[in-house]
Amino acid sequence: MSAPRAPVLVVGAGVFGAGAAWELRRRGHAVLLLDPGPIPHPDASSTDVSKIVRTDYGSDAFYHELAGEAMAGWDRWNAECPRPLYHEDGFLLLSASSLDAGGFEHESLRMQERAGNPVERLSGEALSARFPRWSADAFAEGYLNRRAGWAESGAVVEWMVDRALDAGVVLEETGVESLAFAGDEVTGVVTTDGRTVRGSTVVVAAGSWTPALVPWLGGLMSVTGQPVLHFLVEDPTPFQAPVFPTWAADIANTGWYGFPALDDGRVKVGHHGPGIPLDARPGDAAWTAHEERCRAFLQRAVPALADAPVVTRRVCRYCDSRDGDFLVDRDPGHPGLVVASGGSGHGFKFAPVLGRIIADVVDGSGQETYSRFRWRTSAAARPEQARSRG
Repeated sequence: MSAPRAPVLVVGAGVFGAGAAWELRRRGHAVLLLDPGPIPHPDASSTDVSKIVRTDYGSDAFYHELAGEAMAGWDRWNAECPRPLYHEDGFLLLSASSLDAGGFEHESLRMQERAGNPVERLSGEALSARFPRWSADAFAEGYLNRRAGWAESGAVVEWMVDRALDAGVVLEETGVESLAFAGDEVTGVVTTDGRTVRGSTVVVAAGSWTPALVPWLGGLMSVTGQPVLHFLVEDPTPFQAPVFPTWAADIANTGWYGFPALDDGRVKVGHHGPGIPLDARPGDAAWTAHEERCRAFLQRAVPALADAPVVTRRVCRYCDSRDGDFLVDRDPGHPGLVVASGGSGHGFKFAPVLGRIIADVVDGSGQETYSRFRWRTSAAARPEQARSRG
């Protein structure tokens, strides 16, 4: 009798890894999911309380259409979950100047209109009347996309991992120190406690830890820390949908985005910019400077939130690719290795489709459909507005 085939090893239990493990097991693979825990990991980009779910990608039809597939998946998951984890509260995309052709907001609006999505263009005055917490003087125009919202990100990761375990995936809470090789072939991983675990295929879906495990991707991927603040308001109602949906405020120029208040009064405000170095935890001076910039923005845009106390500070760890595209492919120089990473700050919304895409690569199908995720070790940088992370 032949020995049983080694399992597929999936390194990382964020949305890339959990989705891959779940889908691979559904297709009949034996799967071992490796993550240091806890799940969701507090430093991973997949966690926190919320992530924006939207299809607004400027003129980028590829991500717009893929996000449309994911939206159908969020609807399906809401029907399957004990309670909805995706909240379709809308997405408010604001611009400090008029919506001129070629700008991110204008092109996003055109793409939404072509797709027949429910969008409403707003002047600055209409914005303030419809959404009274926003200042009429801060923005010239914008639009509301009602087919969008936010997901409870940490809860989604927990649910995905639970579903994977229910399907028969085996979870081992252990860190991975390095890949294991036989010549150029990847045959498994070496754990942080010194064990070698063999696998038929190794899927590295380790988020910001991917460049450390696959260092030859250093020309493509880098790790940044993007700061997030949670403000506390006494009455959450004026900061909740429908009068305060998820939003991006002239994001290609300012980097600011945020969410409606949770029922406990927390209002999350994030920023995409140069980020905070991750070689050490940011000190008080770095956080003070960031908080001052955030409050200055809020004073102009959402004055009622500008003096609210901060109750949570968090650094969201990104694994950025230079071109903003994910990497989901086999490594042609190292048989047995699949990399599924490079979320670049905008991967979470694709959670319902990522597992299928990664499993197709493991099974040897589907790569032509997603050619922008093909293997590469370097890439030309693309402007931030081309993908508007979040």
